[in-house]
Amino acid sequence: MSRSSLEQFTHTSTETEQEYCSIILVGAWSAVSISKIEECSGVDAHRCLDRDDLISVVHSRQADWILAGAELDDGDIQCFFAGANAVRESVRLAILGHRQDWRRCDRWMRRGCRVYLDESVEPRHTVAAIRAAHTLGVNVVDRVFSETVRERATGPTPHLTRRERDVLDLLRRGLRNREIAGALFVSENTIEYHMRHLLSKFSARNRLEVVERATSLGLA
Repeated sequence: MSRSSLEQFTHTSTETEQEYCSIILVGAWSAVSISKIEECSGVDAHRCLDRDDLISVVHSRQADWILAGAELDDGDIQCFFAGANAVRESVRLAILGHRQDWRRCDRWMRRGCRVYLDESVEPRHTVAAIRAAHTLGVNVVDRVFSETVRERATGPTPHLTRRERDVLDLLRRGLRNREIAGALFVSENTIEYHMRHLLSKFSARNRLEVVERATSLGLA
């Protein structure tokens, strides 16, 4: 999710009725960050200093969310989240993480984390993302992580020449090499040359895979 998208969440939350939510902050938080989170409307934010204090805080505040700071390791987060769930099963998890660690983001989203943001996101945007996830029932992932995960899954976007794009467009329509050659007024050998380059650039085994991978990358 881009910064502009997070700002849109913030703007939307001031114009539409969103559910009130209670957030428990775990990990190291600066006084400034805590203050900015507490200033956000529709949110009850409370810092939990340690796991021994967690049960009473979750119970007394009827917590909806656990928000884990970036410095917490996975073991600590798991302990906090499991402890909160033992008291209140509906508690959801939000995490701030380092932008280089996309694998951790992917791992936690698979485990059921609902919001995962870059640690540099402003507190008001963090709250806006949590409130959007809380009200709309969606998962929110900072674009810095989701783009990296998508690129790792599909590979980097290859650079295509203008002629390769022309061939790809006709290939997507189901034309054979001879038909593509006729449409572009070139020889069939020339089309075979471009096809070899397309297969190589998309690491594809056949024409169908070229189209599938180009489509997944928004090139077809």
